[in-house]
Amino acid sequence: MSRITHLDNGATIKADVVESFDKAIMSEENIFNGIGTTNFWNYVESDMYMDLSGTYANTYIDECFEKLANIFENNA
Repeated sequence: MSRITHLDNGATIKADVVESFDKAIMSEENIFNGIGTTNFWNYVESDMYMDLSGTYANTYIDECFEKLANIFENNA
């Protein structure tokens, strides 16, 4: 189930971007690298790029990743 999330400028993060992030943070391989560690976040970001780079600009993926990662860490 997707959730509605907004960037700091008020724009809604697209549902497929949120789903890509959620899939990456739940990946067993990424969890193995340790939630909260630099490696974990590097793998999550890489997974998002693999999923989304053909559709969205790198700057948009970066901005969404930063926002979603901050929300995740603050709610963990």
